[in-house]
Amino acid sequence: GERTSVASDVATAFHATGTSHLLAISGFNLTLVASAVGVLARGRLPPSAAACVGLAAAVAYAVVVGLQPSVLRATLMAAIAAAAVVGGRGSFAANALCGAVALLVIADPRASGDAGAVLSVAATAGLIRWQRPFAERFAALPPLIGEGLATTLAATLPTLPIVAVLFGRISLIAPLANLVAVPLFTPLLAFGAGAALLGSLVPDLARPLAMAAFGCAWLLLRAVQLFAAVPLASIDVPEGVPTGVVVVGVALAAARAARGIAPRALLAAARAHAPPRPSWLGSGWGTRWDTPLVPVAAAAAGVVLVVIGGTVAAPLVRPAPDVRILALDVGQGDAFLVEADGRLALIDGGPDPSRLLAQLGATLPPWRRRIDLIALTHAHLDHGAGLLAVLDRYEVGLAIEPVGLNEGALRDQWIARTGRAGVPRRAVRAGERIRLGAARITVLAPSAGDAARVDVPSLVLRVERGGFSALFMGDATDPALADLLLQPRALGADLYIPPHHGAETAYAAALAGAVRPRAALLSLGAGNRYGHPAPGTIAALRGVPTYRTDRDGTVEVATDGPDGSFAVKTKVNGLGPPRRGVVPYVPAPR
Repeated sequence: GERTSVASDVATAFHATGTSHLLAISGFNLTLVASAVGVLARGRLPPSAAACVGLAAAVAYAVVVGLQPSVLRATLMAAIAAAAVVGGRGSFAANALCGAVALLVIADPRASGDAGAVLSVAATAGLIRWQRPFAERFAALPPLIGEGLATTLAATLPTLPIVAVLFGRISLIAPLANLVAVPLFTPLLAFGAGAALLGSLVPDLARPLAMAAFGCAWLLLRAVQLFAAVPLASIDVPEGVPTGVVVVGVALAAARAARGIAPRALLAAARAHAPPRPSWLGSGWGTRWDTPLVPVAAAAAGVVLVVIGGTVAAPLVRPAPDVRILALDVGQGDAFLVEADGRLALIDGGPDPSRLLAQLGATLPPWRRRIDLIALTHAHLDHGAGLLAVLDRYEVGLAIEPVGLNEGALRDQWIARTGRAGVPRRAVRAGERIRLGAARITVLAPSAGDAARVDVPSLVLRVERGGFSALFMGDATDPALADLLLQPRALGADLYIPPHHGAETAYAAALAGAVRPRAALLSLGAGNRYGHPAPGTIAALRGVPTYRTDRDGTVEVATDGPDGSFAVKTKVNGLGPPRRGVVPYVPAPR
């Protein structure tokens, strides 16, 4: 239910396919939790006790996630149903829904105007009224498909006019998208909960569950994006009551026309052309094998397995370049991932921890949980906030910072987090070198005299392997740049990351002349209020291929030969642009 870190393009895809309810806390989540507890208690406790235990789990879950109207509606329904079981009376879903709505409106009259509550009640009412008739009508289909289609149609149809009135959008592909997406959500929740529970006790044992949850989440996301890409997956309509009336009229007309359709007759006609049932299946499979949808489903499952296998195997079979550098699209900030001979270094982490974690998750295979080196060039949020999340989520080998790291809240958090994670921390200055596989990282700044002349010392790093080199300028100030230009030959590099996101500096032309790069990278946010990159920086780089994260997304530079030649790719991981603005990192509770 926490949606603040969901990328805008992902949220749009879920809205377009009518599956956004999977991202929100609703009665569906509570039902899964209560049902899981009920299954565990079945046969071990009397029915009345099992009902009370399931109700207790539902109430606890509702309190933890917050008593939103849709959650409160489901909790009240669970309480009424449990009371019926304990009292030895029949439990009728329609009565439970009406009672829950009455109690909800009495407890909070404002709930009658809450969009989530209205949609939740409408979907539940549709399930109660239409799920069984739809299931009977689709009885000729395989149970998984027929019952799934009946459920999605029953829950979706009553909400269409409400969504049209409130949001001005109708998802035409919602029934089909939900048919695929909803079954993926249940194992995702189960594996995720299991990984969280086991991971709090023995993290290593939770990794298989976490990988299973990752697989379900990956399939869910890809399925939703695929359906959202279908032409006319959703249409925009005018908001307001008249639109809702039109939608109701069209739905009733479609329902009346559908009465003349006989699924059984159509399937019987199609069965005549279906392949014969294999003898090794025996008679237990009945006539459902003759349904032409079964081979189609098997073919679709094969395609899915091939896609998953290719996605997992690609990093294993593809030869790794000697050096790979990615300018991660984290908005108005810096975050550069450097890979050399299978070793990883992360230079800065951008302003938004959630965005950085999403970038790392989309760039690295899920089993890569170690980053050998993280470098905080200086303690400003746009460079270091994301690194705090990396310390929480990844195993880190070494953390480096400039000598004389500037004071501030980020510095305090940096020191506390590295200490809590047990990560060795080292302050470095000009002249020091660090190995990353066969690559060499040389520290060019800060120098010994910067502490007296520079308010914010910043790391300047040069990465070199074979015939390739890259220069990361961080946020080096003009006095530090003047010192560096005293030895211009040390600045030469194939790949150049100008200082301070391409900000205005009197040394822009001199730096470009000393570095003589073959390509330049600028990490910055779209429409940033600082005017980065400055016209002087762009002019100094005239004639140099320049790539920008605000236009090119995440950019990858990979060497492809011992002579230092390299190839550049843009928008390499498919993530949409980040939200604008700076998102500070919330300190972990003590």
